[in-house]
Amino acid sequence: MSRLFSCFILAAAVTACASSGSTGMTGERISTEQRQGSANVITAAEIKAQSFKNVWQAIISLRPAWPQIGAYVDQRRMQFERLQEVPADSVKEIRLLSREQARVRFGPEAQQTIHVITR
Repeated sequence: MSRLFSCFILAAAVTACASSGSTGMTGERISTEQRQGSANVITAAEIKAQSFKNVWQAIISLRPAWPQIGAYVDQRRMQFERLQEVPADSVKEIRLLSREQARVRFGPEAQQTIHVITR
């Protein structure tokens, strides 16, 4: 009986966490509508819904599970930490690319990467 009760409590906790929504770096709730992109894409609308200063903040807040790996901004390779230098309001889309997608786009040496598309 206690095992069944433990499973029930665990299921209730997971459901509560899933339905409560998540917050961005500003502490505001991010609605499901604002999280319109896929798990591998951050849209300009998602970025504008929050008050992010830079791309690094947007990624950390909106897709915390993304690996903190290298990035390409305007076709230039950049370290993940340097995304703090890219203003969030200049971004049209941020996309997490698989290793295969990165190699097709950036050449045979590319690994899994974040591709930032600016306006």
